[in-house]
Amino acid sequence: MQIEIIQPSEIDDGLATAWRALQASDPDLGGPFFTPDFARIVGRVRPDARVAVVRDGPDVSGVFTYHRQRFGRLAPLAGQISDYHGLVARPGHHIDMRAILRAAEAQAFDFNHVPRSQAGFVPHAYRDTTSPLVDLRDGFDAWFADKSAQNRSFRDLARRTRKLERQHGPVRLVANDTSRATWDTFMDWKRAALAAAGAGYILDTGWAGDIARAIRDTDTPEFGGMTSALWAGDTLVAVHFGMRSARRLHWWFPSYSHAHAKMSPGLIQIVEMLRHLDAQGFEELDFGRGEQRYKRDFMNAERPLLEGSLERPASLMGVPRRLRKGLQAAANRLPSPKVPEFTRRAGDRLLGAGRLT
Repeated sequence: MQIEIIQPSEIDDGLATAWRALQASDPDLGGPFFTPDFARIVGRVRPDARVAVVRDGPDVSGVFTYHRQRFGRLAPLAGQISDYHGLVARPGHHIDMRAILRAAEAQAFDFNHVPRSQAGFVPHAYRDTTSPLVDLRDGFDAWFADKSAQNRSFRDLARRTRKLERQHGPVRLVANDTSRATWDTFMDWKRAALAAAGAGYILDTGWAGDIARAIRDTDTPEFGGMTSALWAGDTLVAVHFGMRSARRLHWWFPSYSHAHAKMSPGLIQIVEMLRHLDAQGFEELDFGRGEQRYKRDFMNAERPLLEGSLERPASLMGVPRRLRKGLQAAANRLPSPKVPEFTRRAGDRLLGAGRLT
């Protein structure tokens, strides 16, 4: 096994083709975060982005993307806005992740959205989570009929849609609205909602905003941004910015008009987006990790994820992470869910886990 560390700008057509073949071999790698396109965009914005290319002889057997931070800490590609990361390799193909650490001259890698199917990360995890998703392989109509039978709120959405249309006009979805006005409204809505909760907006951070805008302006068969706008007549009522691979859309940054909140425009938008995705041959809408009620209401499947850290045990970065894992394991055994969550958040803050500086 040979490991070469390169910059994303060095991803040539041959490597991109091999990379996509590895993605296609594993259903858990089909989303946009695992594409070479995403790595190239992040690399144009962040000079600390790197790609570890693993070869068995002349063949590419694995790809691992990351950012090199101070003191030998590695962060997932795109840091705080990464909803998936890990090793791109064929299922069952063993690659020593600590060998990648050594090749990167690093001491630790913090992860929180690695698919649980990646066996190399399982021994290093301290928490199991899931990413709710909508599997569309049986079609939109089957999904909607099943959800309407199970959940009264879905039947209520039809009533709210009719009310919205009576007040403003027919509901229509623009699947990828590239206008500056729609983007500015989306940003304003999101800033206002987060400010009301006392939080800032990650896309107002320079590097994150630059990555988002570059993704927004990309539209190829394999990868692109999707700024989906829901209109009622001439009134914009909801906007979602996400990104897609060839057949999957990742739910990323939703926003909606609070003046129309009682009619649930954000939920109506999800239904219309799923209708559009099915018509375009998409197989999945992945909501990303989270316990929000709407994700649980809409999902019909979920992808298991891992959170933890990979470290060189005796290193300056490794020792506190090993201690953190022991504390987290003890907290996880307590009956109250509040203590493990507090311990997890405190550990992330102290160690700067997963964050880009």
